[in-house]
Amino acid sequence: MIITKIEYQKNDRDRISIFIDGEFAFGVSEELLLKFALKKGQEVEPEQVKAWMAEKEYFEAKTSALNYLSMRVHSTKELKDKLKKKGFGLDAISRVLVRLEELGLTDDKRFAEVLLRDKLRKPIGKRRLQQELYKKGIKRDMASEVMEATDLNADALCQTAAERKLRSLQKEPDKQKAKRKLIDFLMRRGFEWEVIRPVVEKLFN
Repeated sequence: MIITKIEYQKNDRDRISIFIDGEFAFGVSEELLLKFALKKGQEVEPEQVKAWMAEKEYFEAKTSALNYLSMRVHSTKELKDKLKKKGFGLDAISRVLVRLEELGLTDDKRFAEVLLRDKLRKPIGKRRLQQELYKKGIKRDMASEVMEATDLNADALCQTAAERKLRSLQKEPDKQKAKRKLIDFLMRRGFEWEVIRPVVEKLFN
C-alpha cells in the first residue's frame, strides 16, 4: 500500500485528503498530517492505517468536546452523549473523557454547583433539583453533597415561586380554583406538600 496523493479538499481548506493506491482513504487536518508524517510515495501497512484512524477519531472527538466546553460547563454524561450522537466510538470517547479529567476540564461536582445556581434563578423545589441533577448524570451521593452545601431554603423558594405565579392567577374569579392551580404549579416545580401547604394557606387567608 502506497500513499499516491495528498491534496487539500475543495469544500474545506482545513482538511486534507489522503489517497492510498489511487483511491481516497481518509481526510485529516494539517496538524494530524504533520503528526503522522504522511508523505506522497510513502509505503504503509494496514495496521498502521488502522492506528492512524483510531488516533484521528480520538483527536476529532477531543476537538468536539473542547468546543462544547468552550460554550458552557458540561457534565461527563452530557459530553459522552453528545460525542456518541456525533458518531464517535466508545474507545475514542473514553480516551477523551479520561484526558479531559486529567487536564481538569471536566468536574461533575463543579457542574452540579453551576447547574443548581442556574436552576434556582427560577425557584424550584428539592425534588425537581434532584431530578435535574440525575438527568445530567450526577450520581446520587454527589448530588446530595452539593445540595447540602447549597443554601436551599425550601420555604423561601416556595414563597417566591408562589408569589410570582399568583400574579398570573389574579384574573381567576374562583378563589378555590386559583388555589388548586397554584398548588399544582408548586407541585410541578418540585416542592414538597409540607412546604407548599403553609405557603398557600398564608397567601389565601
